[in-house]
Amino acid sequence: MIAIPEGQFFMGRNSSKRMDEVPRHLIKLSPYCIESALVTFRQFSEFVHKTNYVTSAEKKGWGMVSTEGMEDWNWKSVKGANWRTPFGKALAVKIPMQDDFPVVSVSWDDASVYCKSKGRRLPTEAEWEYAARAGKGDIRFPWGNDPKRSDGKIGLNYWQGHSHHQDMKNDGYLYLSPVKAFPPNEWGMYDPVGNVWQWTADWYSSDYYKKTTQPGGIKNPRGPDTGSKKVTRGGSWWCSDKTCSGFGLFFRGKTSPNAVFNNKGFRCVSDL
Repeated sequence: MIAIPEGQFFMGRNSSKRMDEVPRHLIKLSPYCIESALVTFRQFSEFVHKTNYVTSAEKKGWGMVSTEGMEDWNWKSVKGANWRTPFGKALAVKIPMQDDFPVVSVSWDDASVYCKSKGRRLPTEAEWEYAARAGKGDIRFPWGNDPKRSDGKIGLNYWQGHSHHQDMKNDGYLYLSPVKAFPPNEWGMYDPVGNVWQWTADWYSSDYYKKTTQPGGIKNPRGPDTGSKKVTRGGSWWCSDKTCSGFGLFFRGKTSPNAVFNNKGFRCVSDL
């Protein structure tokens, strides 16, 4: 766990093609702790072994899967796809899960139960972004506005290709990457962007930023009281410049809390 100090930052932008990212507004947060890395396949396996927990995908009997070669924006429902075999049983041997991969194909409901079992919770959207930015201002990534860091190396796992027919793998990975494959941000948070979308506690609303903007800032925002989808942040290995450009610190994803996708994971936080 990383101790995140009390502080404030500006969330959102003054102008954007995506209206759910505006306006830029002041957020004030109390101190909290956040897990340095995404919850791994091994950690979730231990949780299931201990509790006999059955995930949303296992109850449904299927999960949403994307793989190289598919058309942009397309997903397919695959029978037997779940956290153990997030690409489906047919591809389980070809695309095996590793202990240090982030667990995926877990719903918001699954993530919440896991965090609660540890005496923790999912981060609010504001808590997630504050920790991911690590004190940086209006930039797309914790190190700047380019996917490459100052050393010339790509700093995150995302899709490089003109379409999803083929990934050039310039970052070294086709699908998931180990949770500590890339350097952390300045506060020690690994995968603040890329690799997998990260569940947050907040319900999604396209005009939430507008409704909560206050001259003196808002403290510890918790999102709307109700909604149909939960906010996800950070982007994933399936995001690309040509399609979903959500990998970064501004883009607000949204997904139904019981939905299961093989590019979504999570990390937990705790109050100090």
